[in-house]
Amino acid sequence: YFTATTAMWQGRTPGKRLFGIRVISLAGKPIGWWASFERFGGYAAGFATGLLGFLQVLWDDNRQAIHDKIAVTAVIRDLPVTPAAMERRES
Repeated sequence: YFTATTAMWQGRTPGKRLFGIRVISLAGKPIGWWASFERFGGYAAGFATGLLGFLQVLWDDNRQAIHDKIAVTAVIRDLPVTPAAMERRES
């Protein structure tokens, strides 16, 4: 589920869409199947560390959890595109 939806929906799962966030690759490329799989595998590392892998976002400078570090990704706000934003892009 997490691998497939993240890869097919350009870094979004239904929950990420609901909260207006998405996962991106730090290399500037769209997140693919392998990075999505690595990121999901990193969830196990987060649980194996007694949830410290998830809590890492509280003290990490880049706000990355262990699964983001493993897959070289980050979570960003995915702001909706409004007509006013489109006009600013065109000018």
